[in-house]
Amino acid sequence: MRLFLALASCICAAGCALLQPPAPKPAALLPGEVRSAQAARNTISIGRSTKADVRAALGEATVIDFDSRYEVWVYREKPAEKAKTASPASELVLLFAPSGVLTKTRIR
Repeated sequence: MRLFLALASCICAAGCALLQPPAPKPAALLPGEVRSAQAARNTISIGRSTKADVRAALGEATVIDFDSRYEVWVYREKPAEKAKTASPASELVLLFAPSGVLTKTRIR
């Protein structure tokens, strides 16, 4: 019986040693935020992506409407929670034509 208990204890200890705590979930993005401006830019295509395509891929943006019916959408990069440097966050700026098709992108 002692041998059985010793063996069971060893198995339990080994099992616990193999378990790792789950990685922390990244904080949820707010409207107008992306994790990486460059990665977000790589998911869309000038001349092909529509506003609906971009909204589906990146979520809601900060939108600036013009009387000409052009729209500028801005996505701000969410800074890393434990960033070692205090560098300013990048922004992905998108220009949509009145037709609703993406015509230009810029990261600033």
